[in-house]
Amino acid sequence: MSEVVAVGRARGVPIPENFAEDRMKFAETSPPTFKASMLHDLERGNRLELDWLAGKVVEFARPLGIPTPANNAVYAMLKLHRMGNARA
Repeated sequence: MSEVVAVGRARGVPIPENFAEDRMKFAETSPPTFKASMLHDLERGNRLELDWLAGKVVEFARPLGIPTPANNAVYAMLKLHRMGNARA
């Protein structure tokens, strides 16, 4: 989340000072059964929004010289699944 905030701010997005901390608190206090929508899609074999989420963070960060190791890792791990599974 801190990578997303850094990239957004560098691109001129007015992000509140405590945005990353607020989102992390939400994640930490969510029920154990809570799943992100991308995980639901992955489990169902649907196309992922990976290119528009972690992929864009990585793409936008590169020319700005902002390191995004977490988003790079997420993108690398999930890119083979981004188109979903073909179903008959």
